[in-house]
Amino acid sequence: TMATIGYGDVTPQTTAGKVLAMLIAISGIAIYTAFASIIVEHITEKNIKKIQGFLAVKNRNHVVIVGWNEATKEALRELEANGFDVVVVSEKPIDHRCVVGDVTDEETLKKAGVEKAKFVIISTGDDSKNVLATLTVRKINPNALIVAEALKAENVDLLKFAGAKSVVLSMGFAGRLLASAVFEDSVVKFFEDVSASYYGNDVFEIPAEEFEGMSVLDVMVKLKREYNYILVGIVRDDVIVNPSYDETIV
Repeated sequence: TMATIGYGDVTPQTTAGKVLAMLIAISGIAIYTAFASIIVEHITEKNIKKIQGFLAVKNRNHVVIVGWNEATKEALRELEANGFDVVVVSEKPIDHRCVVGDVTDEETLKKAGVEKAKFVIISTGDDSKNVLATLTVRKINPNALIVAEALKAENVDLLKFAGAKSVVLSMGFAGRLLASAVFEDSVVKFFEDVSASYYGNDVFEIPAEEFEGMSVLDVMVKLKREYNYILVGIVRDDVIVNPSYDETIV
């Protein structure tokens, strides 16, 4: 009766019973309407908080980007093009899954799931914040692979000491590209092409097991013939760019 879905074979016969059924039906509509409103309000409020970045995430083995600027925008685009699950920590809401707050604050970073993240990219636009964020992330998650941006060369070692596995001197790289654009503009276009996987060509690693025991020359021919790839280097303890043609893959 409260749900007003019908009576079936059982119906009120007396006037008092009919009046009671009417009252129950009317009150049922009010109760269910109020209940539905509470549910909708709760879902709406939760979605608004999620959009505004106030809710903690429950992701695992994801990538956390700490900081929001032109560099991290490009990082996000590149990661998404390669299928990574990404959460951003920013100081204001953005058009992506994010947690809003102080990018160096431990509680904010925990809300972004840093404890369960596999990779953390730190680029706040300020080297002192980068160092502090790196220390905080390393404290929360000793196993995360941290990649940090350095704006000044003298801070590279400091960021590595703070716990960053890899440090990118962004301004230094940008400066070299600016200089190259003066006398070899095609080199800049080449790096713009191969540094992005969402368009054009891309540079990436492939496992060496398939080519074990082969010479670099034979591998180059095989890669070009079968996959239309160009071998530009091999990885040992370090990256060997343009290896000798008779170098053996091990």
